[in-house]
Amino acid sequence: MKKITVSILALALILGCAEKKEPVAAEAADPGYSLQFADGFDSGMNFVDDFGISIVLVVDVSGSMADSPKSGGSAKYIQAANALVTVSEYLEKLAGEQKDLRVNVAVLRFSTGVATVLPMTELRGDGIERLKSICSPENFLPKGGTAIGLALEKGSELLAQSGTIFNSLIIITDGENNGTPDPMKVIDAIYSNRNNKSTEAMKISTSTQLMSFIGFDIDSPQFGVFHELGARITSASDQAELENGLKSLLEADITKLE
Repeated sequence: MKKITVSILALALILGCAEKKEPVAAEAADPGYSLQFADGFDSGMNFVDDFGISIVLVVDVSGSMADSPKSGGSAKYIQAANALVTVSEYLEKLAGEQKDLRVNVAVLRFSTGVATVLPMTELRGDGIERLKSICSPENFLPKGGTAIGLALEKGSELLAQSGTIFNSLIIITDGENNGTPDPMKVIDAIYSNRNNKSTEAMKISTSTQLMSFIGFDIDSPQFGVFHELGARITSASDQAELENGLKSLLEADITKLE
């Protein structure tokens, strides 16, 4: 009987200790990927809404852009650079006709990383000449991978501090992402306003940015997912279709100001 009593007491002590354990706190839910804007990001400009549109053109310069499109002709990077000449002429005409409309343009190129070809420039004074001067194939020589997510993030960073009421990010590409971050996570972060510069006192907004992809031979299912996430997708088989597609996207964006 004594052994049984001791065993019961021991069991009671064990159960008592177990009941007194503090509950383990549940892990915080993963909020998702946040845009990583550079230290020099100008948060104040995110709250400036001048009447106008800022456009970031991001050109893929990965190795596959050295190939010709399926329709043949010059290498894709050459056709893309030539299409930028037509775009610059279109924007020059727009800026000349709409004197009260502020038009800003920046041009980036991307492969494994992202580089600035033209910083954000207002198309006034020598701005249009600066845009025209960079529309050369030598500025878009192909090499490296296809980091679409990184290109989206850098383009969004420029637009978030552009100071205009409308912002448009247009990616010219021919391939499927093979770099980090994951473009689907970046698109979700853009539309969800998740970025490393937001604070409780100052929320940095990116969700109103218009996002478009236009590319050569883009038959990858990846672009269907981008469309489902909210991006516009346009395919081009050659330079003429690329030019028309770019102009159509710009016209659609600019009409939102009317």
